[in-house]
Amino acid sequence: MLSTCDPGDIMETIQKCKESKIRCSVIGLSAEMFICKHLCQETGGTYSVALDESHSKELILEHAPPPPAIAEFAIASLIKMGFPQRAGEGSISICSCHKEVKVGVGYTCPRCKARVCELPTECRICGLQLVSSPHLARSYHHLFPIAPFDEATPSRLNDLHNISRSTCFGCQQSLLASGNKAGLCVACPKCKKHFCLECDIYIHESLHNCPGCESLRQSNPVVANEG
Repeated sequence: MLSTCDPGDIMETIQKCKESKIRCSVIGLSAEMFICKHLCQETGGTYSVALDESHSKELILEHAPPPPAIAEFAIASLIKMGFPQRAGEGSISICSCHKEVKVGVGYTCPRCKARVCELPTECRICGLQLVSSPHLARSYHHLFPIAPFDEATPSRLNDLHNISRSTCFGCQQSLLASGNKAGLCVACPKCKKHFCLECDIYIHESLHNCPGCESLRQSNPVVANEG
């Protein structure tokens, strides 16, 4: 960075980054440097110094999720997408990907009825973006993250008259430790269901949906008013 700035005045380079809405973040491998910290503060980025190899890996992974977009540059753009239906096991058709006859599982483009082998992809015939609903849902998880679960208080855990409080709502394993004492667990702030620590990690890092909230949503469907 120091070798690519404007000759003679690094502050001018920092100002240009700030005016251009360029967010700069720095991960230092040595002692903290004032100019790097100043750059991050002026452009709205983050400055960290790695303590060891594992800490360096954690700092790098923190930059993996995309940062929030700046409102004035976040111009909405619509993309046409198709959700193809899965073909039957014994169907025979010409695959547009390999341009040869395929037998078995495939997907049919809803616009031109061409066949493709895998999703997500772009239809080779009409150019429509083909995706499945799980692919689309996973792409928005970083925009709508699940709220962190609250650590269950001892008073709530000791109330074991309800079986749902003594077992994990996710894996159905007992939340009681040795001696029928309440163990460590968490509770969803919305649906108030209890989960073990392993399910808590799985829900937030892989599943991206609270099973308790989903079960309440399915048991209380929205009924349209036809009046």
